[in-house]
Amino acid sequence: MATLLKVDNTISLQLVNLAHSESLFEIANSNRLQLREWLPWIDNMQHIDFIRNFINGSQQRNNDKIEFAYVILFNQTVAGRIGIYKIDHQNKIAEIGYWLGEKFQRKGIVIKSCKVLLNYCFNELDLNRIEIKCGTENYKSQRIPEQLNFKKEGIIRKGEFLSNKNKFIDLAIYSLLKEEWKRE
Repeated sequence: MATLLKVDNTISLQLVNLAHSESLFEIANSNRLQLREWLPWIDNMQHIDFIRNFINGSQQRNNDKIEFAYVILFNQTVAGRIGIYKIDHQNKIAEIGYWLGEKFQRKGIVIKSCKVLLNYCFNELDLNRIEIKCGTENYKSQRIPEQLNFKKEGIIRKGEFLSNKNKFIDLAIYSLLKEEWKRE
């Protein structure tokens, strides 16, 4: 497992660890209103212990090789999170998920980070299919897989419950296959 993935001179991805607890809590907390629109866990995050518990669980899933959770560092500052989730080694499938603090958006950070993760998924983990799921009304998030030439496969009806809205939302599902990435 790669503990550090260099994206460019300003961006790197570091496997999440307890040293990131305070920075992750601060960026999530200061971006709470923006993040709660699409991230169902944000309202449950009331104390830094929530982040510590998340990191401890992530480290176990990292060790089990079913998830690789990274912090996105922009100029050595925690800008958000990205990861490879729900790794199914039997079927060679995984999901990528991401979020950024508002002041780090519109700089190409997520696109560049996803490209590095896709290379890692296809070349190091030998996965065959990567999925990205996002709310059908989350247009910012949908631009990521669209710019990376993922194929939109359809809609997962009422695929996620947002407790802050007390409703289920539909998710757009995108996929990219290893053979399609090689053509990039």
